Amino acid sequence: MSVIPARDSRFLLALVGWVLALPLFAHAHTRWFADGPLPPYFTSEPTGLYLAIWAIIGAVIVCMGIILERRGILQLSFLRPKDPHAFDRVASTFSMVAGAFLMIAGTHEYLFSPNLSHDAGIPMTLIMLQFLLGLSFLIGAFARVSAIALILLWIAGFITAGWVAMLEDIWVLSTAVFILIMGNDYFSIVPFKALGTRMRKYQSYALPILRIGTGVTLFTLGFTEKILHPEFGINFLRQYDWNFMQLLGVPYSDYLFTLSAGSVEALFGLVFMLGIVTRINALVLAVFFTIPLFLLGPIELAGHVPHFAAVVLILLFGAGEHLKIVRGRS
Repeated sequence: MSVIPARDSRFLLALVGWVLALPLFAHAHTRWFADGPLPPYFTSEPTGLYLAIWAIIGAVIVCMGIILERRGILQLSFLRPKDPHAFDRVASTFSMVAGAFLMIAGTHEYLFSPNLSHDAGIPMTLIMLQFLLGLSFLIGAFARVSAIALILLWIAGFITAGWVAMLEDIWVLSTAVFILIMGNDYFSIVPFKALGTRMRKYQSYALPILRIGTGVTLFTLGFTEKILHPEFGINFLRQYDWNFMQLLGVPYSDYLFTLSAGSVEALFGLVFMLGIVTRINALVLAVFFTIPLFLLGPIELAGHVPHFAAVVLILLFGAGEHLKIVRGRS
């Protein structure tokens, strides 16, 4: 085990700094089952104290994660499939799952996430293009070419939806790059072998890119949906009694619960970005993703299919060997 090379270390530091700065300028969209925009939430509660405590908790967890990673403890490496072609097969399956989600989003007239709907001003042309790209991924017809088109579609979102929304949906970019590298070769109807051959030398970067994209999405959403705009979380908690701390008899306000949820989500994302204790992080996150399915039903699953699939893929295959703060076994 060794510390990551300086090049990758500089990349990670720049990435974390960039993501830490960008959410400070974020604006919330209609989400969290709100019927429309909500007025800003003002409170007399000690916001600075709450966030300082969570920052300390986060710093302790990150330090512990780095120590565990250096020592190779709690890597859960036994979860990795032993079949030599397992990663290629799972990558193809992931491509199909991502394609199914893009088709669902297209039929429901939104781009990447429900808040980016046609009613919110997203051109139907982009939404329908998303549907066609999803179909390409699902049936394996020129998947890598469609991945390039998905990258361009994500870039086009900056014009119609804004950079904050695209940062929240940066998982689309990482998913597209992952499919561009890995393709859908096992279940492909019409492969593009020439492009696949060119991408083969980058395969060791596919999983780290997917991990970082998932992490940046979680980190950003922790701020934009909760910490910076708690009114959406508080409105949600008024509709659904999910503040389990109050149910346990702890004097935990809905405001503190919302900040805590955002802090935890951001911490999940940061751990993925750093590439430490990745499987433990993915396992806990998978449990968090699963619980709402029993409470909100299929609509929750439909909205989180690509995130859940990425988390499961990371749980099975780890962080990868590149773009991580500590280099160890995957």
